[in-house]
Amino acid sequence: MHDSVTAKLNDTLKELYHQAIDADKKLAELRTRGQAKFSAVLREDSQFITHADHFMPYVAELAEELELLATATDEEYQDLLSRMVHKIQLLAETLSHFSRLS
Repeated sequence: MHDSVTAKLNDTLKELYHQAIDADKKLAELRTRGQAKFSAVLREDSQFITHADHFMPYVAELAEELELLATATDEEYQDLLSRMVHKIQLLAETLSHFSRLS
């Protein structure tokens, strides 16, 4: 069962990766026009360790967590999975809002 969950998470991360590339391009364009002057895409209380002014570092953090999830013990697995799903939802919602705004 863990393999099917890991495969689904991997597919989700691939989608987020492509969305993050597009969003980061838009952010770069906005910054060349003097806009998007924020220091972090997500708030500090987002559960992400990463604090960056573009999206790709957040996707990279999730990819690292997916690797940890694949090697987690059964006791660690559920906590890691829960935290990762929450972070994926937050990033996906943020990317969706950003794509509608820009």
